[in-house]
Amino acid sequence: MPPIEKSARLQSLPRYLFAELERKRHDAEAAGREVFDLSIGDPDLPTPDFILDRLAELSRDPRHHRYPTSGGLLEARTEIARWFAERFGAAVDPAREVAILIGSKEGIGHFPLAVLNPGDEALLPDPGYPVYAAGTVFAGAKPVRYPIREAAGFVPDPRDLDKLVTPRTRLVYVNYPNNPTGATATRAFYEDLVAWAVRRDLILVSDAAYSELYYGEAPPSVLSIPGARDRAIEFHSFSKTFNMTGWRIGFAAGASALVEALVALKANVDSGAPQAIQLAAAAGLKSLGTHGPALRGVYRERRDLALDVLRRLGCPIKTPGGAFYLWGRIPEGESSMEFVTRVFDKTGVLLTPGTGFGAEGEGYFRIALTSSADTLRRALQKLESLAPWKAPHASPSTISR
Repeated sequence: MPPIEKSARLQSLPRYLFAELERKRHDAEAAGREVFDLSIGDPDLPTPDFILDRLAELSRDPRHHRYPTSGGLLEARTEIARWFAERFGAAVDPAREVAILIGSKEGIGHFPLAVLNPGDEALLPDPGYPVYAAGTVFAGAKPVRYPIREAAGFVPDPRDLDKLVTPRTRLVYVNYPNNPTGATATRAFYEDLVAWAVRRDLILVSDAAYSELYYGEAPPSVLSIPGARDRAIEFHSFSKTFNMTGWRIGFAAGASALVEALVALKANVDSGAPQAIQLAAAAGLKSLGTHGPALRGVYRERRDLALDVLRRLGCPIKTPGGAFYLWGRIPEGESSMEFVTRVFDKTGVLLTPGTGFGAEGEGYFRIALTSSADTLRRALQKLESLAPWKAPHASPSTISR
């Protein structure tokens, strides 16, 4: 039998960075090295008891032992719509404008297959979440990257986006709070974005997976902007909000035509998220009033700890407004991959190179704040011992305990 080759569309994508980082970590651990993995945004905190208790109860109900529906239980979607109206002031119809996902990554990856045709174009941020490009390529469409730059707060100007539009442009992705930069966007930005999309007759795809992880003002939803409801779809994740990455649960809300197209696609490729998980996660939204501030407090402590050390080391880095990442500049004279490799080889601290998120990520690295404060301190001590930014006053003993 001749060698089996991957499809052309799969070969056209770069190797998935996070799988590569995971392999690097496992190889080092197998060799007996101590590794401090700050590369992947996988929360170390446990799923809250109020969700686990509800899940344990629901899992014993035989009604939830059978195939779910592709769009999700109406009971769960109704609870999501209630929370959405309360949190964002945006009314969505649970029957037609909300769908349960097997994690927001699944929905984002499948959505292009539901609305794009070969030869269409999609605008996506650079740096940005790699799945935007992957889903677009799998649909046979062309990813067109637009830069988000530090000087503009990592938020694009619709006038700059307009220069990239062609007759084949169908949709544009935005992501705030942003992965990887931690940037947030104002309501005024979304108002300008929606007005521009209306003029250009484009679909808006908003990735709001980190909507509840913010350090200042609560981020808005694009669906709260007049004119968005008939052309926008927004993706949300329970993974980050409730430390449920392993449960694979999220949802999409937005224009009924877009949600229904996604559900129709899902009906052909999956059987929906387990019903007990749907209901437990949706019920957890009722506890966000107390859970949300406590969770944000944990990440704020970690953020401030890491920022303090990195700035003492001379690292140019801005304070993120949301998400649980730090996005800093590497020392001059190195590429992002060279810097991350050097740090890992000498300290065992695994960072993410900015180029994993696109060409505009060159010159940057990302830290995920998804390790305990103690682990983070130890990792930062390793960085201080290396002093990669050559700050002469830095030393391992300067980290507060």
